[in-house]
Parts: sequence; C-alpha cells; structure tokens
Amino acid sequence: MFFALFLLICLLLVTYRIAKLKGIRHAEWVVILVGLQPILFDLSYACMTEVPAAFLITLSYLYHLKEKHGWSLAIASAVILCRSEMYIFAGLMFFVYVWKREWRILPLVLLGPLLWIGSTTIISGDVMTFFREWSKFSNLGKFIPGVSVTHYVENLHTIFGFAQVVFFISGIVFIARAKRSADFGILYGTIAITFIIHTLAGAEIFHWTASIGELRYISVIGPFFGIISVYGLSEILDRIKRSEVQFIFSILVLSVVVFNCTLMTHPRRWPNYDQVVITMTKALRAEYPNLTLLSNNSVAAYVMDVAPTGGPHFAPFNKKTLEEYPECLILWDPFSSNSIFFQTELTKKMMLQDTTIQVLDTYNYWGAEYLLLYRNNQSVTVR
Repeated sequence: MFFALFLLICLLLVTYRIAKLKGIRHAEWVVILVGLQPILFDLSYACMTEVPAAFLITLSYLYHLKEKHGWSLAIASAVILCRSEMYIFAGLMFFVYVWKREWRILPLVLLGPLLWIGSTTIISGDVMTFFREWSKFSNLGKFIPGVSVTHYVENLHTIFGFAQVVFFISGIVFIARAKRSADFGILYGTIAITFIIHTLAGAEIFHWTASIGELRYISVIGPFFGIISVYGLSEILDRIKRSEVQFIFSILVLSVVVFNCTLMTHPRRWPNYDQVVITMTKALRAEYPNLTLLSNNSVAAYVMDVAPTGGPHFAPFNKKTLEEYPECLILWDPFSSNSIFFQTELTKKMMLQDTTIQVLDTYNYWGAEYLLLYRNNQSVTVR
C-alpha cells in the first residue's frame, strides 16, 4: 500500500512535468485533476497493476517529449509486465518512431516481452512457459456476463470525475481551436485505443475475452486524460479577467473534484456475483464452524479473514487439498471455475458423481448455479 502511494506521487510529478513541457498554463492543477480521479485515488492504496502501468506509460511519454526516444520505447515496452493489454502503447510508440525513421531503436519494443520470457524461463526452467500461458490467455472465454458497448462512456464520471470530463471536452475544443491537435496526437491515440480494446474485450455483444468491464482497466490512461483536462481548465481560467472571480471559480472546481472523488470512490464494494459468495460463506461458517472450507473463489477467504493461499478453516479447492481434508465443506463458484485462473483440476460433473460429496444448498445468479457441498470420506454423518 505504501509502495502504491509512493508510485502515485511519482506519477503525479511526472504528469506535472509533462504538462509544463506541453506549455500548459496552470499546470499545477494536473496534480488535483489526476490525483483525485476516483478510480486512481482508490488504487493509490491498493496493490494493483494499473498504477505501475500508468506510471510507465506516462514516464515513457515524458522521455519522448525530452527526445530521449530510446528510453521512451524501452519503458513503453516494459508496460507489458504490469498490464499486458497496455502493450498497445508500445505498439503506438513503435509506429511513431517508424514514422520518425528512428530505425536503430525499434528493436527496443521487444524488451518487455524478452524480460518476461527470460524471467519465466529462469523460474520454471522452460523457455516455452511464456508462450504456453499466452496461448491459453488468447483463448480465454468469459466466466461472467459482459457489459454494454457504452459501458465505459457511461461511466466516465465514475472513472475520471465529473469536472475532469467537462474540462476534457473543453480541452479538446480549445486544442482544436489552437490548431494543436497534432501535438496531442499520442495522448488522443492512447486514450482512443484503450477505450476501443477494452470495449471489445468487455462488451457482451463481442464476447471476446474474460474481461468483465472493470472500470479500473481504463484508469491507466488517467494521466493523459488529466493533461487534456488541465488544458481546458487553464484556458477557462485565463479567460476570467477578475482575480476574485478566478479565485472563487478555482475554489468551486476544487470542491467539486474533492466531493466527486469522495462520492464515487467505493473501496471494498463487492459486485453482485461476489455478494453471492459472501452470503454463502457466512451461512456455512454459522452452520459448520468447525469444518474446513475449500473454495475456488478467494472472496470466501476474505470473508473469513484468512489468507487466500490458505489459513485456519480455509484452503484453495484442488485435488491436493481435497486429499488433505477428507471431511470438509466445498463452496463451488461457477464463474471462478475457469482453469486458467484457478487450477482446480476438478469439474462440477466430477464432484456431483463423487459418492463422498453431497449437495447442501444451491444459489443461482445469471443462470449459473453455485453449490454448497459437504464431503465426508470418513463415514461421518453430517449434522
């Protein structure tokens, strides 16, 4: 958590430096308009990959502005180590440098994947590990229902904030009027491509990958969104001639941003499909407090206040743990049964055919059946 906070502070400093280099007046506002974006603020104390990815992308763009193009492309390539889909930024920068005829630095676009391949080879002892995992990922099906095509557009205010969205639109207008759209081409391109790829991945109509349309996926482009927002805000501030009115307007904007961030940030709010698991876990613990619970969903561990890797009365559900606990409870989540994420090696069919397992209860959500199971391989009668 402290590392995430430190990284966000570094991200804000880099973003401020970019705003200054772009010649944006009132560049200091970028700290507010980026740092208090609801999703980024929520991630500032979470061990998630979006903040490191945003930092690397923003740092890469800073080096681009400083005309240190080799460093820019190398850092952009490393983004794949944080959020793999954001390797699209490295692809964008690659074509930028092709257009600039920077032939010598182009191979640096492979640095990130090579680091990943090298590290997995060292850890696993098999050079093909990376390629096998990526082949699985490319065939990864949805494990919960998707979202609408307009999902991310409808939630812009939740992701970036109401004020940020208004100033972003204003920024686009003022940039176009100043005929500087080309100067912001990389920012526009990154924002557009990110929205497109996550819409295709998360929308139910395309049914592309296991993406579930989480808003945090888009927060990676928060700094770029904020830079354009600050441009719009700066232009508006400069058009206010009276200093006292400008001061009142600034206080109003700050208040709206803070209030919006407070209102839209919802840490520890579980989605509906996890709420089902929470309800089931609480019911099991109340009824069978002395039996170990096995589950393929780590939310059950959080409800019990134990580590997802295993702890008092909880263990991940797989063949090994099933052998270790001949008498136990099983919470089967159909949405988490995808073997790519949870190597259970056990299917619903296998469990229901096991004579040592009986169904205690079932829950239904979106047509999927959750199971509460009791296993007794010791001839002990369930109470």
